[in-house]
Amino acid sequence: MAKLLTKQNLRKIYKMLSLLPPYNEWRLPQPHKVTFEVVSNTDAFGWFINDPPRIQIDRSCDDWNKITHTMMHEMIHCFLWYSGHKDFDAHEAKFKKYAKIVCNIHNLKEDEF
Repeated sequence: MAKLLTKQNLRKIYKMLSLLPPYNEWRLPQPHKVTFEVVSNTDAFGWFINDPPRIQIDRSCDDWNKITHTMMHEMIHCFLWYSGHKDFDAHEAKFKKYAKIVCNIHNLKEDEF
């Protein structure tokens, strides 16, 4: 059985999402400019690390929804960083504003996002 959670698939998921609303209207680095990693860390499902841009997804994300929703979340952090926001890694007002947009478009629950 093929594994869904691979760094190659993470790049493809990022690329797919970047072509869909609202990400297609946001300033994001091209997929080839972002490093994608599958990691083992139980602190969170995912992380965005800047300079150079890197998105890490935890191995515990073992199905399409977990992987994709985590990528969507990390892409907000990436967008905030790429747009020059110093607090790109915080879950404050700016992050919540964009999370609400993503959740509304993709029919996700904000409190679980």
